[in-house]
Amino acid sequence: MNEMPIEVRLELSGRITFEQDISVAQGAQVISFLQAPPELIRETSSPELPTLPPSGALVAEEAPRELPAPDEARDRRPVEGPRQALEFSGARTIPEKITAFAAYLMQEEGHETFTQNDVRGLFQRARERIPSHFTREFDKAVQAGWIHEGAAKGQFYLSQAAENVIDNRFDSLRARQSRKPDSSRSAPLGSARKKPRVVAIPDTFAGLDHIPTTLDEVIPYHQVKLKRDKLLWAVNLAKLLGIESLQSSEAAWLTNKLGDALSTRDMNGHFTGLQRRGFANRSMSDHGMRITDQGEEYLKSL
Repeated sequence: MNEMPIEVRLELSGRITFEQDISVAQGAQVISFLQAPPELIRETSSPELPTLPPSGALVAEEAPRELPAPDEARDRRPVEGPRQALEFSGARTIPEKITAFAAYLMQEEGHETFTQNDVRGLFQRARERIPSHFTREFDKAVQAGWIHEGAAKGQFYLSQAAENVIDNRFDSLRARQSRKPDSSRSAPLGSARKKPRVVAIPDTFAGLDHIPTTLDEVIPYHQVKLKRDKLLWAVNLAKLLGIESLQSSEAAWLTNKLGDALSTRDMNGHFTGLQRRGFANRSMSDHGMRITDQGEEYLKSL
């Protein structure tokens, strides 16, 4: 009995020429495929591969790129020196230049406070003539509310209104000052003396019969030199009277009763200085000003 060969020779010719040794089983499959009806071949043919979506569809499915926030997109102009601080701020008068230099010290050189000599040195660095009455011009910047006294003698810091004067220029500060009433105008006839404005007692103090001006282990209110310390003294008094925190209007009323009123306009600046030193903080409930234990110890050391 002849054995069946393991391999057979398959030769195909036409548009495609194929010649190879294959097994008998493979050859049988090829012959049965070639002899099958065309419709059967179409039914058993492999499915077409899915087509890829157009490139536009892929792009549409991508997550949209987030645009930067306005504050992030706007780069802050670098200030290369005190001369540019004057140019960017638009300072014209001597008090304005003093304030611009003070802003440069705090923003660009990292000062928490500054002295008059610190500012005076920037006039030289900016090739500006040092004012002959420097202290008087410096006091004008303080009176304008742009600069505040610090806790230590001879130390100063910027008010919130003037913190960004290099970026925002002096235009807004000048406009604010121009809206103030002109006190130099002459009073109408028959009103040579202005009548005092009656200030209503805040509800916080409505139940009190007496406002003390002296406290144990603390110097009297009228002996406190810095206005910021006067605010701390008033907040400490309020705590001793059972009032845990003070609003700016309440602190202004209380300091007026104590003999030296603090303006509500400067109240936030005074409080910021106290907060930086750890002498005061704000209540979480009503956002009022409160004295800390460190602040009480500081008052006793005055």
